[in-house]
Amino acid sequence: MVQHRPGTAAVAKRNEYNIIGADVPDETLFKGDLLVASLSAPPRTVNSIYYYDDTGSRLFERLCEEETYYLFRTEKEILTQHATSIADITGPIPLVELGSGNAEKTRLLIDAYVKAYGQTSYAAVDINHSILERAAENILSVTSDLDFLGIVGTYQTGLAQAANLIGPKLLVCLGSTMGNMHDDELHNLLLEARSALSPGDYFLVGIDLDKETEILEAAYNNQTAILTNLCVLQHLNWRFSGDFDLFKFRHVAFHNKSLHRMESHLEAMQDQLINLQKLKFSFQLEQGEMIRTEIMRKVDLHAFHDVFIEYNFRSVQHWTDSNQWYAVSLFQLAAESTELESKPPMEKML
Repeated sequence: MVQHRPGTAAVAKRNEYNIIGADVPDETLFKGDLLVASLSAPPRTVNSIYYYDDTGSRLFERLCEEETYYLFRTEKEILTQHATSIADITGPIPLVELGSGNAEKTRLLIDAYVKAYGQTSYAAVDINHSILERAAENILSVTSDLDFLGIVGTYQTGLAQAANLIGPKLLVCLGSTMGNMHDDELHNLLLEARSALSPGDYFLVGIDLDKETEILEAAYNNQTAILTNLCVLQHLNWRFSGDFDLFKFRHVAFHNKSLHRMESHLEAMQDQLINLQKLKFSFQLEQGEMIRTEIMRKVDLHAFHDVFIEYNFRSVQHWTDSNQWYAVSLFQLAAESTELESKPPMEKML
């Protein structure tokens, strides 16, 4: 059983689960001033968090089932084959996951720990209370040997909770989480992870690898991907009383080879004036002008590992699928701290 320092929440008892915290306030996640700034001048952008309202979340689940969208099933395949190896390396250890979602893939990892070591502790962090309930029910439907703690909050909330755990721990960050981050966001996450963990703690990360343009562009240009991207405008309309006309935009997703990433955009099909009434903000779009909605890093694995070394994480082992399309990497925080460069050293991934 995980021990907590005084004043922190205790982990749930066997066969039960506990969820702490209220849903993260919308104003914390959807900051109108940042949106206005990102849309005020070319290149115009929208933070990818606007994908994830109820409609967007359902579409993303559907996207994971698309034949060309290999990411979800490939990471799941890796965990199916290698979860036991991960558990063997770390030994019995509590798990803390950032952005757990419904924990469908994480269940494979937890199952390996339960089979190897019996009662296991797992803290799932997500911004939504109901998705944490689904995660708990998902996992506890197949095992009772789990202490499940749901933490409603941001990554910062989860890392603060991880810092309160006494003893070794495994921080988990699967899916597209790191791949969708911009340089400053990834820099901050790695800094905070380093601060929250103790020397010897582990960090398990999933990341998509660079590959042929045809494979990448097929994954992000299927019908569900197109709908998911267009629904960003629908989200902006209902949240900020906007007047985006979805029929006046087209989905554009392409492989930016020089930056080693996929990019999703929405291209204006005619000149138009956009109004977001709740933000008291208007702007003019010209025909052919694009709004970038998401980046998806496609990394060189060794360069990606080099970035972690900059933050004092040493590479322990990594696992890939048979096609070498995706990787799950295990890192361990080293005992000696290193000085960071003044700017995030993300160019090492290029």
